[in-house]
Amino acid sequence: MDTVRRWIIAAAAVGACGLAAAQEFKQPIRIVVPFAAGGATDAVARILGPGLSRELGQPVIIDNRPGASGLIGSNVVKNAAPDGATLLFALDHSLVVAPLITPGANYDAVRDFQALGTVTRFQWVFQVPLASPARNLADFMQLARSQPELRSFGVPVLGGMPELMGTAIGAKAGAPFEQVPFPGSAQLMPLLIGGQLPAGVTGSPEAVQLAKGRKVRALAITGDKRSPLFPDVPTFEEQGIPHMTISSFNAFFGPKALPAALAARFNAALLKTLQDPEVRSKIADMSLDLEAHSTLEAAAAELRQDYDFWHARSGRPAAPRP
Repeated sequence: MDTVRRWIIAAAAVGACGLAAAQEFKQPIRIVVPFAAGGATDAVARILGPGLSRELGQPVIIDNRPGASGLIGSNVVKNAAPDGATLLFALDHSLVVAPLITPGANYDAVRDFQALGTVTRFQWVFQVPLASPARNLADFMQLARSQPELRSFGVPVLGGMPELMGTAIGAKAGAPFEQVPFPGSAQLMPLLIGGQLPAGVTGSPEAVQLAKGRKVRALAITGDKRSPLFPDVPTFEEQGIPHMTISSFNAFFGPKALPAALAARFNAALLKTLQDPEVRSKIADMSLDLEAHSTLEAAAAELRQDYDFWHARSGRPAAPRP
């Protein structure tokens, strides 16, 4: 009986593998990026596009759909036919956090999407114009107490870690801060450089660009330890502001009803693309941490962990686990 059972299991596994191998993308693939062109998410999508096209045997088109902290582009994919022709490349923020803070968002990350593979991770950096006299968070908070015009900060997305950073700084300073939303970091950075914004938050890739040009001054970075990209920039924890250790990630997502075989085919193509030395070099040059071995199961677990964390903070009930 055990021999028969083992034979049945083995035959089923071979059949499943054969189905996945036979399932191919049969039309051009549109990768929706829910942020404006020019930011890190858009840049990574464009780096991966040619490799994915080669591996999947179809043209890959990057379609920027910015607006509402990623809600617009995410809804495009949620409502798309689950045939693999329309997928999403986004921050965890746009899928998980944005619906929690936006009435009528019309989607839930776990209920309406499936994760197809994590690609990169990064930290968030709080920065001020180079002309600012603030050399650290203590300086900045002291200035903000006496100068109300300094109590605002630009963010590339609403809510999530960027907002949490400003809220925590304001609470520590005893002076509430107001976030100024932008459709992405690319739109925020010129105003920060020019001093029209007293402070701003970007991901570490954009912060590295700004730091290399000596255009702004980084005052604090999220994470439980200093980044090798910014060895002289202390963490929030070091400066007396706790609970700032969460990092963010970029990943591919598909509609929830995307067939399992197509999801597996895309993930296999993604993992192969991420082994390309040129792709790895370009992503490393962007100062992102590459996740080159994200299986469907690992990507789903990471999405669920992020989802549970932000739902717990919001006080809103999370979707039940399957």
